[in-house]
Amino acid sequence: MPTNLLEDRHYTIIIARSDASRDPQHPWYGDWVEAQASLIDLAKKCQEFDTDGITLYEASTPMWKYKNSNVARLAEILQRQNTEPDSAKQTAIHLEEALKETFSDYFASQTNAKGKKGAIIVVVLDEKPEKAAAVAEIIVSATNKIDKDQEIGLSFIQIGDDLKTREFLTDLDTNLQDRGARFDIVDTKFWHEIKRSSVVQFLIGAIND
Repeated sequence: MPTNLLEDRHYTIIIARSDASRDPQHPWYGDWVEAQASLIDLAKKCQEFDTDGITLYEASTPMWKYKNSNVARLAEILQRQNTEPDSAKQTAIHLEEALKETFSDYFASQTNAKGKKGAIIVVVLDEKPEKAAAVAEIIVSATNKIDKDQEIGLSFIQIGDDLKTREFLTDLDTNLQDRGARFDIVDTKFWHEIKRSSVVQFLIGAIND
């Protein structure tokens, strides 16, 4: 397994969870709970490859960003979202803001002589973003700033089985270059496709699919 492809990269995990799925009665609530172990395993592997710490986002209002972070922080975020009272709900999900800032930070870092050789970004979501067109435009813009398709890998992990979300992700995965992207950097998966024994394979798929 060519794990050297995964070394010396920036790793970012963006959690874009809907308000509805925080209700224990919601069908996706159980999926978030079940997915937690797999997501933590994924973050552990990212942390192994990103020695100065992974970057975590809660793509909410307000948006929360944790630089040079770790698995413990992700576990805290996921646990808090599973137990957060109704009064603490988000007002909106702003995936486009988190992605825009992630790409901006990455390209700014590449101006440094010690810049890393690439980035892997993982987005975990359960609903189609409200500003889906803006998300696509931000991704397309980023592809036109790189010279090879393996420089950036962007993987979307869908929690739950919402059809509109699946259609949105499938469109990104298959039609990105039709939208003007220089490279197809998007890979999409359902959360249950990430098995603990194939986390490395998943990450490599982010840059090779």
